Amino acid sequence: MLEKVRARLTPHGVHTAELALTMLLWQASTGVFLIAIVQQYLPQQLDANAAFPGYALALYAAARFLMQTPAGWLADRVGPRRTLALGISVAIVTVFLMFQVQNATSFLVFSALYGIGSAAVWPAVMAGVGASVERNVRARVLNTINISQLVGLGLGTMVGVTLLDVISYQAAFAACLAFSGLALALAYRGLRTGDQAHEETTSDGHGKIGRGILSMRVLLLAGIALLLSIGTTIQAPVVADYSTEVLDTKIHILGIMLVAPAAVAGFLAIRFGHIADKFGRQLPLMLGLGLAAVCYYLLSQTSNPLLAANLVVLAGLGYAISIPAWGAAALDATEAGGRGLMLGVLGTVQGLGGVVGQAVGGLSNAAWGPVAPFKIGAMLLIAALLLTAMHLYHQRRNDPTLAAA
Repeated sequence: MLEKVRARLTPHGVHTAELALTMLLWQASTGVFLIAIVQQYLPQQLDANAAFPGYALALYAAARFLMQTPAGWLADRVGPRRTLALGISVAIVTVFLMFQVQNATSFLVFSALYGIGSAAVWPAVMAGVGASVERNVRARVLNTINISQLVGLGLGTMVGVTLLDVISYQAAFAACLAFSGLALALAYRGLRTGDQAHEETTSDGHGKIGRGILSMRVLLLAGIALLLSIGTTIQAPVVADYSTEVLDTKIHILGIMLVAPAAVAGFLAIRFGHIADKFGRQLPLMLGLGLAAVCYYLLSQTSNPLLAANLVVLAGLGYAISIPAWGAAALDATEAGGRGLMLGVLGTVQGLGGVVGQAVGGLSNAAWGPVAPFKIGAMLLIAALLLTAMHLYHQRRNDPTLAAA
């Protein structure tokens, strides 16, 4: 039995577990920051007006959006592990200073600094996976990391809110720093092999970076990322209106209805996280996009809360299938030596999609009501599906060996 466990953990099991735990801890610290510290500590303890949490979140998101491409470039130069550790270190120092300086305006500056630290995490992790994980298990590894991020964000949210309500603001800050500190300690182990691969390949491929960013495969992946990001964030501003006006139910009741189907969907996402390794990147990506698109359209047609709850979970399952498949395709399309920069560019495109999606969601809700964002989201995901089909055609035409694999 022990030998079987060791065989399962070698060579990528231990590395993946360490990296997944690193991301779980990092997302937990982010959850404490975004929910407890920004949305409760800032207005209550610092006596900031109701607009300040929005300003803080906007500055955090803007700094993260703008700095992802430079962070990817840095990962190519100094290695994914060092870049990840640097980003987490910046966040730790920022949270410490945020607690020491009791000033609402300074808090906004620190929120931007926290966004800069966060910007380094995604490109560094993706570059580390690309450098240290073989092509045939990348989707499985990315699926594990995505699930860990969701669990960590939920954990951080619950811990932060509980500590604020039960103990004190100091306890919430301590939890945020503790989660980040543990993530920093694991970062050196979780991406160790990634930096070793970086040291071997950093001198290769720099002359191809510009051509790589402008390659048809990367451009198609960027288009898919943009449409996917817009299509899955356009509904965010109208969730409350949709729940009350269309489903005629309170949002917390809808949340209770989500628990059981979400647990089943989570099990399926874990159980079949390897399908993009087994069946190629594009087919699972098209399956996930198609499933989410159909669910979004049906959500615009129903007023039954129970049916809507199950459709939301199915759409989330489609998203859970799509993201590892897209991430693995992005890693396949990027080259060692310039991978971090290209992943940073793709991350910036994703961030742009999130900004555009929420803006379009608010505007379409004001113009046509709360069901409009779901219809628009469905159309955007179908467009992303068509781009994925083009990506598959381009890959089969230009790289038949990879397509067969």
